[in-house]
Amino acid sequence: MIKFVLTLSTISVLFSSPAFAFVSPQEEKALIEAINNASPAQTHAEGIRCSLRNRMCLVRLHVAERQAGCMIERISDVSDLYTEEFDRTTGKSVFTLSRYAQDSLNHCVAELSR
Repeated sequence: MIKFVLTLSTISVLFSSPAFAFVSPQEEKALIEAINNASPAQTHAEGIRCSLRNRMCLVRLHVAERQAGCMIERISDVSDLYTEEFDRTTGKSVFTLSRYAQDSLNHCVAELSR
């Protein structure tokens, strides 16, 4: 049943119209980096697709050498995913994964690791 729900959710996110995406390609890249920095060592994020219409993001990742996907659901806007701060020493923006997104991913990874 869980596989069916995950498959259905994945399909709905992947086939949603790009007009409903609310994370730019630059933000996606920075968000993937933030996910990898916040994730356990055996987890590596590869991509993320977000849909405002469906109010969720699908994160493609490797968990213990297996490809998997995790959903971050009930997203209102980007603040549910990350915060952005400016680092004056490097002159770059730094993305920090939100507590909500981090908890969602950690729960998913724990379920996949069983």
